[in-house]
Amino acid sequence: MAGVLARVASPSDLRALPEAELPRLCEELREAIITVCGRVGGHLGASLGAVELIVALHRVFHSPSDALLFDVGHQAYAHKLLTGRGERMHTLRQEGGIGPFLDPRESPHDALLAGHACTAVSAALGLLEGRRQLGHRGHVVAVVGDGALTGGLSFEGLNNAGGSHLPLVVVVNDNQMSISANVGAVPALLRTRNARAFFEALGFTYLGPVDGHDLSALVRALREARSASRPVVVHAMTQKGRGFPPAEADEQTRGHAMGPYEWRDGKLVRSRGGQRTFSEAFAAVLEEAMAKDPRVVAVTPAMLEGSALTGLKRRFPDRVHDVGIAEQHAVTFCAGLAAAGARPVCAIYSTFLQRAYDQIIHDVCLPGLPVVFAVDRAGLVGADGATHQGAYDVSFLRPIPGMRQWAPVVGEDLGAMLQAALDGGVPAVLRFPRGTLVPLPPELRAEPTSPTGARWLRRVPDARLTLVTLGPLGLAALEAAREEPSWSVLDARSAWPLDEAALLEAAAGGHVVVAEEGTVRGGLGSAVLELYAAAGVTPRVRLVGLPDRFIPHGDARTQRAELGLDAAGLRRAGQALLRGEVLR
Repeated sequence: MAGVLARVASPSDLRALPEAELPRLCEELREAIITVCGRVGGHLGASLGAVELIVALHRVFHSPSDALLFDVGHQAYAHKLLTGRGERMHTLRQEGGIGPFLDPRESPHDALLAGHACTAVSAALGLLEGRRQLGHRGHVVAVVGDGALTGGLSFEGLNNAGGSHLPLVVVVNDNQMSISANVGAVPALLRTRNARAFFEALGFTYLGPVDGHDLSALVRALREARSASRPVVVHAMTQKGRGFPPAEADEQTRGHAMGPYEWRDGKLVRSRGGQRTFSEAFAAVLEEAMAKDPRVVAVTPAMLEGSALTGLKRRFPDRVHDVGIAEQHAVTFCAGLAAAGARPVCAIYSTFLQRAYDQIIHDVCLPGLPVVFAVDRAGLVGADGATHQGAYDVSFLRPIPGMRQWAPVVGEDLGAMLQAALDGGVPAVLRFPRGTLVPLPPELRAEPTSPTGARWLRRVPDARLTLVTLGPLGLAALEAAREEPSWSVLDARSAWPLDEAALLEAAAGGHVVVAEEGTVRGGLGSAVLELYAAAGVTPRVRLVGLPDRFIPHGDARTQRAELGLDAAGLRRAGQALLRGEVLR
């Protein structure tokens, strides 16, 4: 780094700068963000739009004595650069490097760990109240944006904060976007004169709207908020992707996650994979189902792009619903659709489905409504890290009565599984990973009919050991077994119901390895052990999966190898089990 930014190693350095140097600092911050994201990828658009806002926040408030909480944190790359992490920003989202979001373990200037939206107001109010009770001084600021005001948790926090009379400062970073354009009535209201009345009715002093790229105006408003003795909202209107023409021109997401990329001959060239993803393959079979059956509708909580549903939205504008960052609402909305006779498909990431657990149980499964959950990003997700790993969906969904759970090995499995889920008349889950599709291996045939029971990918007479897998790990198991003539491979295909006959056949060989890309505790392996205990059979069983700890950001392929979730790891697990080695 060079220039003004090179002289800023902490917020106190920023506060010491002459005011005349602040515009240049903002330019250099944008240049640094664009350069870093070009090299390693990242959440570009939101951070570009919040540069002046973050400079103004650190100009007025004294972090970490004053706590700054950013909703999610992908708007806060400038905050990272200004708080001593500039020299390591090239490691962003890489294993052992700077995290994808904010984390107090990474810096004392990060007051809140958050990778899911809508948490900042509630956490900030709790932090402020806790400090007050313990006699700690300092201000607390919650910066919400990128769709956080479409989520219910934000309103629960605002309701409580407005009635608390505590001097909480809420900064609304209003860029009218989540990943794509915000939806619903509240984002529209924010751009009208009624915004003031809305927040004042909740008990807040309202300051704004303020041009979120006018440093002087921002500093004035934030200083007024800092001196207040009651809850304050500072409403800053910003432009997502500001300062980077390709992001500004991107009407869908304003450069939400552009990169890696580079300039060649004056043009932006982005790195793109040539293979289709599981998300795209699922969207294709969902489109076929929607074309055949007018009852089928799609619902997603602000994940049109991530779930590859933009094409479906264009073709079926009245049957594809983006409900905003509102996972609980998405699930219960699907329950209402199903109760009316529709066949809703809720396209949602595994990590976000966690947020709607009560709605899954109470609103969908208890009445037995036919909602299909397309659980994307199941398993390891790589650079997005611990907050986004799809580690828990099998274990938290498996105990719910009446819910079927399928997982495809290859993209060709998706069509039959989706049709079976739609035809089943009960709650159902299709679990698939973040990643690209692989060619159909010779051992595996796509089945055009409804999937029933487990599927033998390799069936050896008198097998000594069977590898039991769920989802794409079946391919790694096939590779592991090719050099082992006495090993079979069973694709469980479903975490519930289990194919008891096939799993008991696997137990007959005396040795079973159950592998899954999800937490071992409570997952498929636990289900298999429960079955064997109930049946009174006692094969030697080894469980391979995600360990009892949170998995940080890094390269997902490297992490699979380290965790034994590749062909070599499964082979080692099987050989160790046959040798009678004790699992450590």
